[in-house]
Amino acid sequence: MRLLSSVLFLFVLTIVSSSALAENDSITDVPLKSKLFPSEYGLKKWKFMLGLDARRSFFKGTPVKINGLRTGLEYKGVHRFGLGIYGLSKNAVFNNIQVDHPAATDTSRVIFNVTYGSLFYERVFFKSPKWEFAIPTEFSAGSISGSFEDTTGVFKPFVESPFSALSLGFQAKYYVFKWLAPNVSLGYRFTFNTLPEVKGTFNRPYYSFGVQILLGELYRAIFKREKKED
Repeated sequence: MRLLSSVLFLFVLTIVSSSALAENDSITDVPLKSKLFPSEYGLKKWKFMLGLDARRSFFKGTPVKINGLRTGLEYKGVHRFGLGIYGLSKNAVFNNIQVDHPAATDTSRVIFNVTYGSLFYERVFFKSPKWEFAIPTEFSAGSISGSFEDTTGVFKPFVESPFSALSLGFQAKYYVFKWLAPNVSLGYRFTFNTLPEVKGTFNRPYYSFGVQILLGELYRAIFKREKKED
């Protein structure tokens, strides 16, 4: 419910921000060429960003689905920074984690749930009308809760801990439309301020793939088309 409330609030904010930026939209429809390490791309200096960020990743070999919402600002088309809210779509299940508890066994199943917020910065180093390569940096903070299956088959909580993490990586993105962009990311996640069991699970290389829906661009595309039809 909290995530849904955030989506609705930020969508309204997008509409307001899009209206404020509408006078600059007409200058962005110009031919753009591919650029390597561009200092700027396009004619728009500042742009508000809002997007749904669906990721598919792997934690300790286990596939997980991560759903999130990102909002922030884009500067000169190549610098992006802002905030994100993320959570697992369902608990991550592991069968090879040692749990220090009298009721645990070597084959105990362990389930984790993760929610976190993040501060991100992306630097685009290659840009074309369709392709984009960037170096994303993300600092995250949130909480991890874990339960293990005891000898009777009942799941018991064994950890609930805050955590912080720093992720560095590489991202490739393809713009099917201005508002729809599948992407692939590679990188490494450093986990801090948490328990050894959590560090052993999440402190490792990662790769993910997903799609971003840029709600601000979608809004502009819909209403711009309506204006042309009128």
